[in-house]
Amino acid sequence: MPFPPFAPSVFFDEADIDTLAAEFSERVRRSPLLRPAMDGLVGNRWEDAEAAMGGFLRATLFLQERPAVDGDWLARAVRMLDDAAIDLLADILLDCALVALPLHSAAVVAEISEQLARLLKSVAAEDGVAQQRLLLRARARLSAGALMNRF
Repeated sequence: MPFPPFAPSVFFDEADIDTLAAEFSERVRRSPLLRPAMDGLVGNRWEDAEAAMGGFLRATLFLQERPAVDGDWLARAVRMLDDAAIDLLADILLDCALVALPLHSAAVVAEISEQLARLLKSVAAEDGVAQQRLLLRARARLSAGALMNRF
């Protein structure tokens, strides 16, 4: 049963992360507001998206490996998602965490969700060269597993 080093009193089972990813995927697919963007980002590869989400959460939570971040997918997400869609995704993830996880574990996932939403919205707010720079910085930060690092 792994635990996040920044919250050592919180424990996660591998099945908890998989349940969270599956629940999140199901709710996003049912959202009429998110479905058009998700069709462009995920297409019909939801199982792959769930596995990628689970891997990202595991890497971010447990810091045992570096998260795999697809830079092209991240760039498409920034172009296709507006602030309202990003906030809705964060809200859905919070709801799913509260359903799938104990309260303390859900709080850690909520913090990841909030940080990720803030990062994506800051990149999406820019355009041109400034957006490209921020996108590269965001990808580097995510790939390094430094999402929870406030510096």
